[in-house]
Amino acid sequence: MKIIQTSGKRKCAIARATLKNGTGVIRINGVPVNKIQPELARMKIEELLIVAGDEKLATANIDIEVSGGGQL
Repeated sequence: MKIIQTSGKRKCAIARATLKNGTGVIRINGVPVNKIQPELARMKIEELLIVAGDEKLATANIDIEVSGGGQL
């Protein structure tokens, strides 16, 4: 698999994501997704991952850097 980099922006918030071969680790600002607080934010993120499918995510690492836009 190639390394894929993408970014998105809304108002003052900017998110940059990198997808590469790995073991299924997903991190947002260096924090594993299962430790994100508040719980409602984590549930919204996990909902998108369920739609994407487990078999594809099990072989890829996703690193997301978010800046601006308030608290997470």
